[in-house]
Amino acid sequence: MPSYGPEVLGPPPRDPEQKYWDPEIQTMEPEKMRALQNERLGTLLRKIFDNPVPLFKDKLVAAGIGGPEDVKTVDDLQHVPLTVKQDLRDSEAADPPFGQYRFTDPRAAVRIGTSTGTTGNPTISLWTRRDIWIEYESSARTWWRYGYRPGMIATHAHPAYLYGGGPMLSGSYEYFGMLNIWVPPPDTDEAAEQGLRFWTRVKPDIPFMGFSTGRFFEVAAKLGIDPKDAGLEFKGMPGFGMGKGMPLMTAGAECYAYVGGACGQLPGAHINEDWGVVQAVDPATGEEVADGEWGDLVVTTLDRDNGLLRYDLEEACAILREPCPCGETSIRGLWGGRFKDLIAVQGTRFQANEVESALRGVPDVTEPTLEWQMVRPVDETRPVTVRVERGSGAPADDAEVARKCAAALRDRLGIDTVIEVLDRETIPRSGYKAARVVDE
Repeated sequence: MPSYGPEVLGPPPRDPEQKYWDPEIQTMEPEKMRALQNERLGTLLRKIFDNPVPLFKDKLVAAGIGGPEDVKTVDDLQHVPLTVKQDLRDSEAADPPFGQYRFTDPRAAVRIGTSTGTTGNPTISLWTRRDIWIEYESSARTWWRYGYRPGMIATHAHPAYLYGGGPMLSGSYEYFGMLNIWVPPPDTDEAAEQGLRFWTRVKPDIPFMGFSTGRFFEVAAKLGIDPKDAGLEFKGMPGFGMGKGMPLMTAGAECYAYVGGACGQLPGAHINEDWGVVQAVDPATGEEVADGEWGDLVVTTLDRDNGLLRYDLEEACAILREPCPCGETSIRGLWGGRFKDLIAVQGTRFQANEVESALRGVPDVTEPTLEWQMVRPVDETRPVTVRVERGSGAPADDAEVARKCAAALRDRLGIDTVIEVLDRETIPRSGYKAARVVDE
């Protein structure tokens, strides 16, 4: 009989001085890890054929793969067709509400959620207790790398309700053993004030509001609250800004929310290879690109109740395999943003976050927060229009502010721009993901 009690709600305690959350896995020899992946991949494929899981089985059969024995190792995944999010949407539409790509009966799950729907109709995500446990254990490796320890106070403002990201982050903090302060997304000044006022009473050790960080700083300035009194001294995550791209920390809540975590020693994030095969793939051939080169981020989840096989997130990914000084032995991944969000103008391709990085070097538009939008041009040869709100300490001469912004973008991206300097609170605000690129 299983034992019951409060200890089952969280992991066994660790020595706070130990280097890794899970030393056996995080320092496993690559050959042994590959053997574990091959074993778990075989289990996934047997489920697809035996259950069956129609979406994936049909794809495999159409590709000439008649059974699980035809995909013996991870190396054979190149012969497995890719699946994209539209496939999941189409499956749910044809066989509502859950589609034909689930590995378990939905009533065996304990949590349901949806994707954000920022790029189309949101898909439904289902998690069993085991699926959630894998996410929490994966996140714990990352929190430990960052120096977080049980007993700390962490806060965030991820959306809730049907969106799956908020409950997952809250649960991961609580599982790890931190006091979790989950405040509302700052969709309005009043919602932002609620979080700010509470943080002045219970100051977090770990502030992390993701996309909404700027909104809290903006409302704090309106209210005359010193961000430090609310524990809002922004601290970058380890590994960010190191080399090209950002550390590959997530592969989307519908796939693998905590696929990796950065250690701060080298570019990229250490991938949890025991629970996922992460590849950078040429979508035209299905084959992996050379290490260090950008390809599509493709993930095959392992050891879950609800899995995904060769799921192409249609985002840029690069894989790094050289040994890391931190001692972890896994491959590392870089994330380069969504390919569909690449902006192509004047012979240059770049991501919206590169525009933001350039503008952050202009103090006249960053206080109390940086608020901007780019108009996606119809004619790629012409200057790009960028709208930016004037900062609180900016000079009265908007032309000078515009000149500085244009120079920063030219230096960073090599493009010509038309800068529109706007009054504060002209650009629409969002409590989660602001619309930074709008159509002309």
